[in-house]
Amino acid sequence: MNNSLFNTRFNRLTSAITLKTPDRVPVILAGDSFFARHMGVSLDKYIEDLEASSQINLKSIAQLGEIDGVQYLAPCVYGLGASTFSRVKLPGRDLPPDAQWQIDEISPMQAEDYDIILDKGFSFYQQQTLAKYLPVAMSDLQKSLAADWGKIAANYVHAGIVPFSPLIFGGAFDVLSSARGMANLTKDLYRMPDKLDAVLAVITTDIIAKMKARIEQLNPFAVFTGATRCAPEYMSVKMWERFALPSLKKQVQAVIDSGAYALLHWDNNWTRAIEYLKEFPKGKCILASDSNTDLYRAKTVLNGHMCVMGDIPAALLTLGTPDEVYQYSSKLVNDLGPAGYILAVGCCTPLNAKPENIKAMIAAATGN
Repeated sequence: MNNSLFNTRFNRLTSAITLKTPDRVPVILAGDSFFARHMGVSLDKYIEDLEASSQINLKSIAQLGEIDGVQYLAPCVYGLGASTFSRVKLPGRDLPPDAQWQIDEISPMQAEDYDIILDKGFSFYQQQTLAKYLPVAMSDLQKSLAADWGKIAANYVHAGIVPFSPLIFGGAFDVLSSARGMANLTKDLYRMPDKLDAVLAVITTDIIAKMKARIEQLNPFAVFTGATRCAPEYMSVKMWERFALPSLKKQVQAVIDSGAYALLHWDNNWTRAIEYLKEFPKGKCILASDSNTDLYRAKTVLNGHMCVMGDIPAALLTLGTPDEVYQYSSKLVNDLGPAGYILAVGCCTPLNAKPENIKAMIAAATGN
């Protein structure tokens, strides 16, 4: 175990998040299927054993350059169905052996189901619904929960890499939107707003309880706090303030109160919400955008309050040249760093990204 290297990277990330000036801009990688493809491992084999997949990730990383931390410690594919009320098509089960897994939304929730959630709680409703409509998702979730996540995290620590966000939780609005369907939920926000307030409060309480229990088990550096479907581009400011912001703030505060940093992995365009992030705890959160949000505006508004992270586009990593990636990444490093900035891929490294492009991205921060 390389304690010195791990401590250097841990301190570098901590400095950036707490708005101090690190020795250089830190680099975080988010990837799963890319690592398998890079190492020539078929995806059906890659997802068989989550601890083994973490070793595959580390072998890939060793060939890419010096990074400081990793978002996804192993493929989170087995938890996707339960968390999104969806059928997840897996390589070797529903798809060809080396095909990227897919989410097939079924949106099983009906409007009358809101009363079940209010009467018996969200966990009851979730278990009942998954057992009825998505029994495979229940089985897959057990595979994820049964994995030795402590050992998986230790694999990265032993390699001198910070297991950045081993826990992944979606926001209440996103969970509800996946279950009900975005179009149906949008109509419900107008038809029965008071009931939706109450339902979202119940779901938020349930998520926070589960999250706190897992944080106590794993003591993570940061908790992936995901949001996509409640991005402010999908609703008016008034509706976003009412239905999205309160639960997000409660969930993020619960993460911080539990002793971890909050990784705001927020996909889609959040530019309209940046000012609101000044209401979140200072030096405790990381806004991770996927290149749809204006990261320069985020840095300007949140400078001295919140670390920003991103946002190399997936298309650039797939279709661009190493020089193009290096120039794009270098501009971010020079313009946004070193204090309060982490260089990263926007959302997740695509399956077919060019390894030489990932190397170029990392080199822009490390100089190697």
